[in-house]
Amino acid sequence: MTQDDTDQGMIAELRNTAERVVADSTDHARTRRLRRTAPGFDTGLVDTFVELGWFGVLVPEEKGGLGLGLADMAVLVRVLEKGLISDPLLPIAVLGTRTLVHAENAAADALLAGVMEGTVRPALALDFDEAIPDVQRVDGRLHGRCEAVAGGAAATHLLVPARAAEGVALYAVPVDAAGVKQAQRWRADETPVARVTLDGVADATLVAEADRGQAAIEAAIDETRLVAAAGLVGLCEQMLDMTIEYLKVRHQFDAPLGSFQALQHKAVDLYIQKEIAVATAAYGLQLAARGERAAGALRAKGRTSAVANRIGREALHLHGAIGFTDEHDIGLYLKRALTLSAWLGNAAAHRRRYIRMGMA
Repeated sequence: MTQDDTDQGMIAELRNTAERVVADSTDHARTRRLRRTAPGFDTGLVDTFVELGWFGVLVPEEKGGLGLGLADMAVLVRVLEKGLISDPLLPIAVLGTRTLVHAENAAADALLAGVMEGTVRPALALDFDEAIPDVQRVDGRLHGRCEAVAGGAAATHLLVPARAAEGVALYAVPVDAAGVKQAQRWRADETPVARVTLDGVADATLVAEADRGQAAIEAAIDETRLVAAAGLVGLCEQMLDMTIEYLKVRHQFDAPLGSFQALQHKAVDLYIQKEIAVATAAYGLQLAARGERAAGALRAKGRTSAVANRIGREALHLHGAIGFTDEHDIGLYLKRALTLSAWLGNAAAHRRRYIRMGMA
């Protein structure tokens, strides 16, 4: 058996397990009840994810994790998004965890040891548009504010970047530390991001020196974009499947909607867009594996963001009046697509980044 066979077997096993979890755990009535609540997802799912080892997928083996790759986590998130249950893996097990991995610091490694067991849930504290927040360390204490902390409501530790003359240092701050305050902001799908205020916080552990913090954050964000792109593919697949099924069962003028040529052409257009998203997400992971992580991330996240938004809008349209009601599940998927496509840069942001990087 070759290494490629082993990798494909692991991916297939992860996919099958995730599909069983989606089948057993998807409950859109619960999803509606959890809107505008913190942390915004069923906390019971965390226990399931911990038991399955999913929080440690991207933690290296030598640091207590499973030591798998981005492609493996992408498979999980792609399937879980079909049930709208990928949180808190994206902000915690991908963005926060990979920031600690790239920090390459003994204190960061100590936190990673708890990620696998679910006792440590790190969330990277950022401003809007993935900007480094205005946080300063003065006399050994952190002062400042972080405006858009994904996963903050579910975290045990905040990974706070602090500006210094040498660069950006990174500190791990327990969410219950003195001087830490959180307020929730609500995204398009009514899940929270935290607005964190740091008022003289002394309980802060250095996990990346000032010459390392910025690079660790940028690497983790790009890796998260690649996995989020796979999640957007899952949303595209689910929204398209729901729409095709509706066109089969909904009748107008004594014929199923799917028998009308204009709607068939529309469905084919959306299918082509979905396949483009699938291919681009896979290509992004291939580029990252070849050491071109930034290029892969902007291609994958930019294209899948655009496709998910298009399929979501068209799916709502093809459902007719029923799609515009809050009771229909297609609206939940559209709102999730809007949220995930905007997080860490939408299509327009990545086109601009493409130009700035001189790739145009």
